[in-house]
Amino acid sequence: MVRLFVAVDLSDEVRGKVIAFRDAVSSSGADVKPVEDENLHITLRFLGEVRDNLLPEIMRNLNSLSFSSFRMHVKGTGAFPSASSPRVIWVGVEEGGDQLKALHDTVEELVGRYGVSDEREFTPHITVARVRGRGSVLGKLINQWRDFDFGWQTVDSVILKKSTLTPRGPIYENLLIIKLK
Repeated sequence: MVRLFVAVDLSDEVRGKVIAFRDAVSSSGADVKPVEDENLHITLRFLGEVRDNLLPEIMRNLNSLSFSSFRMHVKGTGAFPSASSPRVIWVGVEEGGDQLKALHDTVEELVGRYGVSDEREFTPHITVARVRGRGSVLGKLINQWRDFDFGWQTVDSVILKKSTLTPRGPIYENLLIIKLK
């Protein structure tokens, strides 16, 4: 079995600004598990544990992806389910979100049947930390960064990633990079 997801990576410039927010969350005193620098991304589709023999077929299907590159504006912060009761702290996407949703839908058509069922509506975001305990101090911090501009970047590729879970956190490996038109 191999644990897979399809993602969009961040530009170095955007990643650096997201790391600054993540570090502010980490040093807030709240009990959080921050996402490692190299693991920051936008998940288009989490497939979960998939049989190894399906990997070539998944890769073939993803290679048929036909989608134009586009620009996205990474801006704002928030939390799921809410800033007052956070479990996941995230950075949002302002412009380009509709294209990310369309890209998600296209990826879903190509490989969704191979993965775990996901009935939630796709919300483009970058997870920066998971809250372990009570996150009461985080609501104020999220509010302070609510309108922060993390920058623009071109989305010109989609990546099939393998996720290996370890006690220190997941290790991601790029299995396939699909260039957008």
